[in-house]
Amino acid sequence: MSTNDLDMQALQGLRSQFSQALKEFASSSSSFRILHTIPTASAPSHGNPIHTRTLYVLDSSFNPPSKAHASLVRTALKSQLSTPETKDQTPRVLFLLATVNADKKPKPADFEDRVVMMSLAAEDLRNSITELQPIIDVGITKLPYFVDKASSIKSSNVYQQPDREDGVVEQIHLTGFDTLLRIFTPKYYPDHDPPLSALEPFLKHHQVRATIRVDPNSPSENLKDAQKPQSSSQSSTSVEPDFSTIAGQRQYLQEIKDGSLEDEGMKKEWADQVQLEVDESGEAQGVSSTKIRNAVKEGNWDEVTELVGPRVGQWIKDRGLYREEKEGGKL
Repeated sequence: MSTNDLDMQALQGLRSQFSQALKEFASSSSSFRILHTIPTASAPSHGNPIHTRTLYVLDSSFNPPSKAHASLVRTALKSQLSTPETKDQTPRVLFLLATVNADKKPKPADFEDRVVMMSLAAEDLRNSITELQPIIDVGITKLPYFVDKASSIKSSNVYQQPDREDGVVEQIHLTGFDTLLRIFTPKYYPDHDPPLSALEPFLKHHQVRATIRVDPNSPSENLKDAQKPQSSSQSSTSVEPDFSTIAGQRQYLQEIKDGSLEDEGMKKEWADQVQLEVDESGEAQGVSSTKIRNAVKEGNWDEVTELVGPRVGQWIKDRGLYREEKEGGKL
């Protein structure tokens, strides 16, 4: 799978392996599992932990994976290169797919197809990075929420930090701004009082690195309520952030640091675990799953290839994915 021309027979065999693994995972008590590692020579031996200081987690529906996903990883690794303490470490990246999602049904692409596309995208990403080539794991989880996903990764003991007494590996979750809003939306934590107190174990050990997304259609409809004051600690005279601007998205985080969500259980200091980044390359600008799937329906394969890469594009075409897709969606 290292050339632009796909070995479809080999990939069909890999898809069958993934299909069996997904079935076994669904019936198991496990909530997190690695299915594939790029390069394959770095795949962990059964039962042996992976030693790493930091794990970059790219959690998405990958429906399909796109150059916007790759951009999130590249931006994070660029930051690692500029940090003296980490610039010589081999990065470890996890492409994570939730087989149970809080907001989306598992359609239109089967999970098996998505894992194949994730593997192809991981290879393409690694081959495109000349410095600090990452090791990329392709994993799955049954859990829908970030807090629970991070906990399941930690409790699996798949990743360990040998230089720490508790062995905890810091996870840096790579997201777009819409996902950051979802993390801080109280309605997703109905079993906690106050709801955002659920974030304490997550933000105690881990970070969120969110890429600012300037898009007039962002946030998505199910997150529009996040623009409204969510707590009585907000001044009634405060101006709601305009999420279609960089300044507005930065204002949102600053208001959290100033205590806008304290009544919902969000401590001001937890916001220090959140970084907002601007993708100066512009690679992710205007890229969405909706745009890709619409291009597939229209038979615009040049655009599909531009948005997802030639190999993922070829898999989509040969498998006949998304041809009847009519639903909207983000990354």
